[in-house]
Amino acid sequence: MRMFKLPTAALDRFESDGTAMEFLPAAVDAAETRISIARVAAGGTIGRHPATLTQAFAVIDGAGVVAAEDDVMHAVASGVVVVWEKGEIHQTWATTPMLAVVVETSGSFELTSDHVELGEA
Repeated sequence: MRMFKLPTAALDRFESDGTAMEFLPAAVDAAETRISIARVAAGGTIGRHPATLTQAFAVIDGAGVVAAEDDVMHAVASGVVVVWEKGEIHQTWATTPMLAVVVETSGSFELTSDHVELGEA
């Protein structure tokens, strides 16, 4: 499991105003990519399971904790993306209502220098 701070920038193109964008890593070399929204109630969990594909779990709102197979818990909150490799056992718990975008891909994620790693977990 790896965790990154999502890069953020103001959107000023197209006469935009008052908009900040957070950038997920691009999925590359993928035959299959799925994008889902996870809404996890406070106290709720996405149960322990292996990642079916390489997965990016980007917290959009709220807070929680995640753990990989070693069961070490790591806090996550808005602006953090967690990347699990295919087959990696993991679980997520919400400490507040949590909203996340989940991107699963058969390829890999293009993590740039703008995606600041928070530490390998």
